[in-house]
Amino acid sequence: MAILTQPKTSSRIKIEGLVPKGIYIATCIDVEDAFGVQRPRFDDPNTMETVDLTWFFFGFKNKAGEMFLIKSKPFKLSLHEKSALFQFLKAWRAEVPQAGFDTESMRGAGAQITVEHGVSSKGKIYANIGSIAPVMEGLEGKILPVEMFRDYLEPQASAAAPVAPKNSVEIDPDDQIPF
Repeated sequence: MAILTQPKTSSRIKIEGLVPKGIYIATCIDVEDAFGVQRPRFDDPNTMETVDLTWFFFGFKNKAGEMFLIKSKPFKLSLHEKSALFQFLKAWRAEVPQAGFDTESMRGAGAQITVEHGVSSKGKIYANIGSIAPVMEGLEGKILPVEMFRDYLEPQASAAAPVAPKNSVEIDPDDQIPF
């Protein structure tokens, strides 16, 4: 199971615009949890359930040197072998996550992600992490340090605002992203 932390009232990450499709070496720059979230049950959308969720935020640079941020879909905090979180972590780490695994330990970890585009039922195009894998041997040097994204994680103390990555928008932790 993931180790739970205090709930956060809002995201510290700003994401804007549409992340381009492609395969990227990304860095997990943050992990956020939401506890006691009400949502329709998967097996019966007419019934609501209360769940604890987690998201992973990734940052990367494309070949042109532009910085982008993307968040994963929300995962129910469950390490059942059929859960989406279990499958995501297993693919990312190339090993089965064990009981007591702390999702926060993935902050700073590199990953090879495939960004895909989808269309919501309302016709809006959105970016989604289609797949994740460990960074291939020999490409570890392409993993960016979390510090490169520090300006997008926490408010700036100085008067000069940081230059936002190409895709910066305020994230509502209760957003309903279609997956």
